[in-house]
Order: sequence, then structure tokens, then C-alpha cells
Amino acid sequence: MFPKVAFLFALTLLMGACSSYKLGSMLPPGIETVHMSTVVNETGEPLIDNDITNAILSALQRDGSLAIAPAESADAQMFVRVYGYNLTPLSYSRSNRSQPDEYRLRLTAEVELVERATGKSLVRNGKVEGESEFPLTGDLTQAKRVGLPAAADDLARFVVAAVTEAWVE
Repeated sequence: MFPKVAFLFALTLLMGACSSYKLGSMLPPGIETVHMSTVVNETGEPLIDNDITNAILSALQRDGSLAIAPAESADAQMFVRVYGYNLTPLSYSRSNRSQPDEYRLRLTAEVELVERATGKSLVRNGKVEGESEFPLTGDLTQAKRVGLPAAADDLARFVVAAVTEAWVE
């Protein structure tokens, strides 16, 4: 008898502690669809906007909080501007201490979510970062192509979180 009472008491406390927890999206009411504009690339690295745009679209689909829609019917418009592309050597070759053999690629972006009907900015985050680490295989240009998709996916995860988890009720 006592274990049942203790269990029910613990369950009651647990339910009370979780009463403000909300499953699913934290977006404001009426924001269910989004149009993702092509990422604006303000770095010196060409064509990274395509990889990042595709990564964000995939992350939005995986998250499921916002459905992707055409611009004219979306509840909100998402704008992403990539302004940082930083390549940092992490380790160096044992045979040639001046030759890096592993790098970290860090992407830095700004994200804004704008309500389409009113033009009101719902979310503005000036610094969202994603990164990846990769070995130098072949030349640096080829190696950067290996590191970019993982960095774009990491950035996309944080972009979607910035938009969907930024709400307090």
C-alpha cells in the first residue's frame, strides 16, 4: 500500500513540475509555414550559399515545426546572411611542422524571421555558428569541399533552433 501512495505522490510532484513544459514548436500562433530565401553569401568563398540553403531546408523538414511554403502563401519569411567563413588549422604534419593536416571550418550567419502579413521581425539573431573538422586530403580546395557540408548542416541546426525555440509564453 505504501509504495502505491509514494508513487502517486511522486507522480503528482513530477506532473506539477512539468506543467509549463510544451511539446513541439514554440512559435507564436499563426506561424505555421515559412518561405526560405536563398542564403546571402557575404564571404569571399564562392557558392557556399547553395550548400547552406539546402542544409537549412533539410533541417526545417526534419524539425517539422514549420512547413516550407511558397513566398506568397507563407506565414513568415526567413532570411539568412552568412558573413563568416573561417578556416583554422588544428594540427600539423609530423614531418613538416608548417603543413596543417587537419582544419576546422566555422560558418557564422545572421538569421531573421519576418511575419509576412505585417512585416514585423519575429526573430533576429545576429550570430549563429556551425562548424566541422576535417583532414587535409589532396589540396586545400578539395578538402574544404569535404568540410563544407558538415559545417552547413551544423549551422542549419542552429538556424532552425534560433527560429523555432526562441519563444517564451
